[in-house]
Amino acid sequence: MSAAIASDNVVVALYFGFLFYLAREGEEEEVEGKEVAEVENKEVDMPLDPEDMSLGERGMDVITMPTLAVSITVASCLVLLGKILTKAVLPSGTSALPLISILTVTAATLFPRSFSNLRATGTSIGIIFMQMFFAASGASGSIRLVLQSAPSLFVFSALQIAVHFLTLMGLGRGVFRLKPRELYLASNANVGGPTTAAAMATAKGWKRLILPALLVGILGYASATPIALLLGQYLKRMPLR
Repeated sequence: MSAAIASDNVVVALYFGFLFYLAREGEEEEVEGKEVAEVENKEVDMPLDPEDMSLGERGMDVITMPTLAVSITVASCLVLLGKILTKAVLPSGTSALPLISILTVTAATLFPRSFSNLRATGTSIGIIFMQMFFAASGASGSIRLVLQSAPSLFVFSALQIAVHFLTLMGLGRGVFRLKPRELYLASNANVGGPTTAAAMATAKGWKRLILPALLVGILGYASATPIALLLGQYLKRMPLR
């Protein structure tokens, strides 16, 4: 596992550098008509008057002790509920991650106003713990261990990324005619998750794509995690040759 984590971290880091090299900075939004562009720019650039904002709107981007407490409480309740439902409904030994992801997305969909008030706090807490996870993963991996015990893991990880990128760009550009920046963010969300995709959109100045990048990454967590876990159980039962 340490070798797999090390190889994955190195390949993913190199791939992110490749994506950032390909992506062009700037919003570069294509709109029809100069008047539409001017109106949209005014809407984005014009600061809102605090007097015209509701208390909930003013609290969306403010981190306070109450929002910290509520965010941690909500997250803990969702995790606990997901574990309880997993033990009650799914077979023994099944990971609770799929149900936790589904419950979180469902709750945010059903109660958008309540969750929007925790946007800034929840994002900050999530980034902190994600960075802790990356640091712990990197500390447990060793490139020397990979080269000594399983150098094929580097090749396997690189092959996965290569097939992913070629398939995404081939279908995205050749069939669906999507914009390159949208495909780069979709690839980032697929490989790294919502946090890295949103960070890339922010760094490149693609303001309108930050939220879609987050949502696509969360959708990947909610859908791909159960698929991968089920596939893993199937592969473990296959006889070795």
